[in-house]
Amino acid sequence: MDATSWPETPLPPWPTARAGQPFLPPRGRGIKPIPPEIPVASWLPLLKGLTPHGLRHGHKTWMAEDGVPEVLQADRLGHIVPGIRGVYTHVSDTMRDDLKANLQRRWETALDDRKELAPSSSLPILSDLPAARMKKQGSVVSLRSA
Repeated sequence: MDATSWPETPLPPWPTARAGQPFLPPRGRGIKPIPPEIPVASWLPLLKGLTPHGLRHGHKTWMAEDGVPEVLQADRLGHIVPGIRGVYTHVSDTMRDDLKANLQRRWETALDDRKELAPSSSLPILSDLPAARMKKQGSVVSLRSA
């Protein structure tokens, strides 16, 4: 990843680094060289085998945990509710507002967790967001105790 901006710009896949062997970024075959002044970050998967599609499963689970109506879950994931349930049930502004509030709560909890995990990071965004949240609150408040 090109770590000079957020979100980072994905780079083409690189070959796996091997222990004890020097690693050189790939070149040729249409792969543009990365200038030395561009910091490069590598992110390991959070879970073995996790894919972008797999993140949709987690999002669906969060919505189910938060009691989001099935019609909004389907709308959010680009699905259609089958049968008569899909004909008579519609997504309302209140449903969307509740979903946004739940996702905001999860985001703020994640920022609190990140700050507890490590107070700073080499990626400015991972230091700045939790710090901004603390400043806005005036002190550290864990949402789990709320």
